[in-house]
Amino acid sequence: MRKFRLIPPPSKAEHERARIWAAGALAVLALFMLMLLIGSPAPEEADLTPPALGTAQITVFENDVRACRAALAGAGFETERLPDLLEGRCGYDDAVELTQSVHAYSEPVATTCAVAAALVLWERDVVSPAAERRFGQAVTRIELAGAAYACRPIAGRRDGRLSEHAGANAVDIGGFTLADGRTVTVAGGWRGSQAERAFLRDVRNGACAYFQAVLSPDYNRAHRDHLHFDLGRDDMCR
Repeated sequence: MRKFRLIPPPSKAEHERARIWAAGALAVLALFMLMLLIGSPAPEEADLTPPALGTAQITVFENDVRACRAALAGAGFETERLPDLLEGRCGYDDAVELTQSVHAYSEPVATTCAVAAALVLWERDVVSPAAERRFGQAVTRIELAGAAYACRPIAGRRDGRLSEHAGANAVDIGGFTLADGRTVTVAGGWRGSQAERAFLRDVRNGACAYFQAVLSPDYNRAHRDHLHFDLGRDDMCR
């Protein structure tokens, strides 16, 4: 029969030496890992911050639709890209529908993204405070005066120059519905009560900081019932 030799258990001194050795090994490993971390450059992180949504960015957004949509989304607003359209001399590409804004709209807002961004800023920074200041209540819906896109020339011109609406680069505002259900229209309120007159001029004047051209009943009879905003080439605020 094979005999097995019994190995005595380690002594207390051997236990202590093993513990000290393990602790030392762990310390060396930790030091090695620390040196690797210190000596290695920090990993690059993707910049997920959306572009700023401010007045200064509107001109940038005219040429950078991706940045425009990212800035709107980052500020809590939503857009949907529209299929490109070519209709004779009219049409648009990279236009969007503003599906979530500060206020509801009477019909879909389909414009260039830069116009949508300017509109959102105007709603937030001009319309909302003006309504509280003049009426002591909020605007619940903005009434559009027709579709933003329309293949037509500028009204009253003989040279056939196309309107900014022909490129979805403009929007017309016909009125504002308040929280109490009352609607303040441009047609009826421009020379209406003191509060209506003040409010409509507040929102007209404030729009001039965001749009290139802002036209009202003070401009001509063609705008007697709406406010026209666009990002075209003409610099006007009337």
